[in-house]
Amino acid sequence: MFKNMLKRAWLSTSRKLSRTVILGLVLFAMANLVLAAIAIRGAVNESMDYAKSSLGGTVYLQADMEKMRSEMETQFQGGEISAGERVGFERPGVTADVADAIAESDYVKDFTYGLDSTANASGFEVVETEETEMREAFHQMSDGSMMNNRTGETAGPAFMERGDVTISGVNSYAFISGVKNGTMSIADGEYFDEDDDDAVMISQDLATQNSFDVGDKIKLEKTADDSKIELTIIGIYDTTEDNQSGNTVYMNIVTAARFLSDEDYDDGKYNVDNVQYFLTSSEYAETFISETKQQFPELEEDGLALSTDTSAYEQMVEPIENVGSFATTILVIVTIASVVIIALIVTINVKDRRYEIGVLLSLGARKLNVVGAVLVELVLVGTVAFGLSIGTSSFLAQSIGSGLLDSQIASSEAQSEQNFGRPGTMTGGGGRGGMGGGMMPSGNQQPNNANVETIDEIDIKASAADYAILFAVGYGVLLLALIIPAVNIMRFEPKTILTGKE
Repeated sequence: MFKNMLKRAWLSTSRKLSRTVILGLVLFAMANLVLAAIAIRGAVNESMDYAKSSLGGTVYLQADMEKMRSEMETQFQGGEISAGERVGFERPGVTADVADAIAESDYVKDFTYGLDSTANASGFEVVETEETEMREAFHQMSDGSMMNNRTGETAGPAFMERGDVTISGVNSYAFISGVKNGTMSIADGEYFDEDDDDAVMISQDLATQNSFDVGDKIKLEKTADDSKIELTIIGIYDTTEDNQSGNTVYMNIVTAARFLSDEDYDDGKYNVDNVQYFLTSSEYAETFISETKQQFPELEEDGLALSTDTSAYEQMVEPIENVGSFATTILVIVTIASVVIIALIVTINVKDRRYEIGVLLSLGARKLNVVGAVLVELVLVGTVAFGLSIGTSSFLAQSIGSGLLDSQIASSEAQSEQNFGRPGTMTGGGGRGGMGGGMMPSGNQQPNNANVETIDEIDIKASAADYAILFAVGYGVLLLALIIPAVNIMRFEPKTILTGKE
């Protein structure tokens, strides 16, 4: 029986060559677009997996601002705080030993945190900046002090309470924001690491003004008790940042902690800022957070929370992710359109062969056999079309994928220009607003994504699995397209057909 169906299908396709060519071209075009969409989707998934593994995930440990706001609202509602009353609250801090303990997780590949302080120059001159000029002008006007009539204590502007040298402590040179975004480099000497205690990096401006060289000693005076600490210059850095103060010096956390007051130092239990954990992969973020909460329940009690950041990953994959969405849309549209077009072609074909079908039915052929013969015709033409598309779809997929990606990148860049080119901001390493060498302060942490490169290339190669999916989708389209013609065939009555024909 199948042999007869195959024979009739072959005769039908070979005799009506024009119809077969049209059907074949439709199936060939469909197969190319379907395989291209599948291959693009696969390449996009591979690129996104690469982005996940290369960037990993970033998890921040910082004050739980939601909890703090909730507690304040409860106090207002409970009458503990009246309307208009000035409210002050202390932001919970993260101690260095807790941050280090959390970093021992197997999910963490690296981590960083910072510590900021100030000191006064001892035996050398600081670089002239706007702040130093204001400090000098204030000294000239008031001999460096003003008396508070109410308390009898010395008072003055806020900047007078700080030293003229900014201490920026960070657990690794590599995590200084200027280093990360490429605006800072070593002009002479070397950079510090976690074990380089009592070592300091100074700016090129500060070194030039005081004729400092690598290996020289430099003394800084603590603002808390006027004691002096001697450090060794191991590196001189240069920076292209306009807002970078030449009076910013960099050192590791242990050394920076020496400039804290006894109260802040708290026998070595000092707080650090901007605690960030870089995971081996972003997909482990939720697992890492969950396990850390179980192992360190005191975090929640202390008002601290772990939160994830995916902005760097999103910036890297956004254009190519949009390409994947377009590919999926193409696949759906092409599949639906192919079902409709092929169903129309087969319906017209069945209508043209109405008399032939009537004769077959009158000779005892079953209606299912007739439907099967039509299906075999479609499979024969489709198999040839799908096979030919294997040789051309890769070129089409690469062309479509690259074109879509270029379009998305251009759109993303245009949007960035509308946002003044600032996908995210970060305070410069020399400013007092930046913690730990220019990282954002806790509670408002945002990553510096200036050096995150968007994926701008896509390598599309169809795999054996993609070919298998093509044939599965293709044959599925043929089956769906045959539904309406099959219903028509099942409604045929041979006597009515032959009578009408005669």
